[in-house]
Parts: sequence; C-alpha cells; structure tokens
Amino acid sequence: MTGRVGIIWDSPTMFTRLIEDCGFTAELVTPHLLAAPFFRRTFSSVIIPGGFANPAYSSVIPALRACEGRIRRFIQGGGTLIAFGAGIDRPDVYDWLPVIIQYRFGFSEGKPEDRDDHPLNCIIEDYPETISIDGDFQIPDTETDAHIQGYRPDKQGPAVRMRMRGAPVLVEYSLGAGRIILTSLHEYPSRRFLRDICRTEGETLL
Repeated sequence: MTGRVGIIWDSPTMFTRLIEDCGFTAELVTPHLLAAPFFRRTFSSVIIPGGFANPAYSSVIPALRACEGRIRRFIQGGGTLIAFGAGIDRPDVYDWLPVIIQYRFGFSEGKPEDRDDHPLNCIIEDYPETISIDGDFQIPDTETDAHIQGYRPDKQGPAVRMRMRGAPVLVEYSLGAGRIILTSLHEYPSRRFLRDICRTEGETLL
C-alpha cells in the first residue's frame, strides 16, 4: 500500500527523491508550516533527516519542540516517525519525543555489531563493509534511572536493533499504535528500508 510521507526540513532534500523512487508521495513540511496552528496533514510516516538540531543546517528543532504534543498523538495514532542523528553536542536534543533518550555526538566509522535479524537492519544493506555515524544513543537501563529522568508509565523502553562499539546506533520504540525509529547513521538509508517503513495500512493525522 502506498502512502504519503512527510519530510520535516527547511528546504527540498535528497530524501524527497528517495521516497518518490520507492513509489510513495513525499511532502516537505517546513518548520514554519509545522508550527502553524492551521497545519493538518495525514501521513503514513514522517522523516527527520540528520543534522536537524544543528543551526548551521536547519531551524527544525524549535518547531519540533513546539509541536511535541501533536507528534506524540501522530505516533500513538499509528504513525511511524524516523529521526536521524541530531548533529550537535546536546545530549537532550530528542526531548521533544515522548521517550527518554540521550544523544552523544561524534563522527566515526566502523562495522555494526550485535545486529539481530529484524527487518530494520536492512537500513545499511547498501554499505556492506563499514558505516558512518554522527553519534550514538544512551538509554536509561534500570527502572531507577528511568524514574529519576522522568519516565511516565506509558513510556516503553526501546529495542536496540544495532550497535557500534557497544553503543546503540539504531533503536525502535513502540508507542500506542505507532513507533519511533531513531538512528545515528550518517548515510542515506537503503531503498528497501524506506519501502518497508513507509508502507502502512493507512495515514495518521499530524
């Protein structure tokens, strides 16, 4: 089933062409549009490209924070949100998401480790030797840590789908009827990955 995919960014990006090559309709959602009170669209998935928090590349982060309630409802209603590495040294830069996770900025290359056979791991099938990342993630690993950091009971921990040098670089959360996919991969994802995550049974209001 085809669907409409929202790309949250300041201007047209290569993701638009990749999504359209996979047979989906891509729609650019600028920060001004996202934050506008009249904005309402339905999407199967929403993609936030890498570097979204770095002011040298994008002004997306203030709009994401202003719309965190709508983003949460989109995911809970069945939407899929995919966010790439923030591209800036701010551990709390994903605080607009309805999960607790920290980001550790830093570019490096290497081979992925501890991959399971989950379909999301096809994200790197075009890069058989090494991958580039712009950081990794730190996740509360005990109930005590989660309580201290402000977890609410409806916030679930992620499934770590891929690591590099022991640290998570691809994680997946389930929330309501939808999901959140976070990755610090500093490459374009494979077309098979995009086809898999953008193909849903319907669209959800953002």
